[in-house]
Amino acid sequence: MVIAALSIARPLIEELTDRPFSGSVLGRFDRACNLVDREGRVIALTLPEIGNGPFSIVVAGDPGLFSRFSVGQPALANQYDLKVGGWRINLRAAKIWEPKLACSNQPLKISSTIASIIKPYADWPHLAEVNSFANSASRLTGAAAQLNQALIEHEKSERHEGHERYERAERVVEAIDQLAGLGSGLTPAGDDYIVGVMAALWLTGRKEMLSEMARIAVVKTTALSAAFLRAAAQGEFMEPWHALVQTLFAGEIEAFSQAIKWVAQFGASSGLDALAGFATTLLSLVSESCLISIH
Repeated sequence: MVIAALSIARPLIEELTDRPFSGSVLGRFDRACNLVDREGRVIALTLPEIGNGPFSIVVAGDPGLFSRFSVGQPALANQYDLKVGGWRINLRAAKIWEPKLACSNQPLKISSTIASIIKPYADWPHLAEVNSFANSASRLTGAAAQLNQALIEHEKSERHEGHERYERAERVVEAIDQLAGLGSGLTPAGDDYIVGVMAALWLTGRKEMLSEMARIAVVKTTALSAAFLRAAAQGEFMEPWHALVQTLFAGEIEAFSQAIKWVAQFGASSGLDALAGFATTLLSLVSESCLISIH
């Protein structure tokens, strides 16, 4: 059976052009199917309800489409086609989607109303997560607090040079090491939180530590989560984040409120976990830096 892809992420089509993919089905769900190769490269096949992502191919179909695939089933792909079992996804007419967040050159201004929308998401971990993995909930809370404090100290160190600034950057890395991989599932809660932190750092222009943060985290987690972390280090995020950032910079209150709900709906709790990292980091940076301000 042949399916025409609706869209494909720009980094993915570039990678497939340079190096064809030979892997297998990692996991399948009603609206998504993840493929992985021996190098840890991931391709996400998604329905339009999930939307575009940094390593996604979007195809049209009904929920349950991917039930025809089996975990471990071989998958091959190049810049023209992707094949799984008797299925072929034609990539030739797919629209190229850009996953890199486009940020304004102007300082980010956050209204008190926007801040009030963001703030509730900083309350983390959420009750459902505390109940489902109570043993790691306290570790998540402690590691997140450690990371937030390290980022605040690093923000202050921007006014300093040399050894002090280096030490404070090291504290951020140590906190990432504590948080990465915590939780359960294909994308553990700690990793999702880190992705949200990276989104806040990217859109506020604090990009210097993102690659190192990802390097530390990816070795402690799953293949899928590692793919999201590597993408975040490049400023590449799922489609709902693009709506969030666009409406945030535009100061469109109602549209921003809807966009943040879209992010929150991603996965079982991945969106909420990422928003916790995003909200905590963004609000902390607001209080520590004159480059961003609430007005």
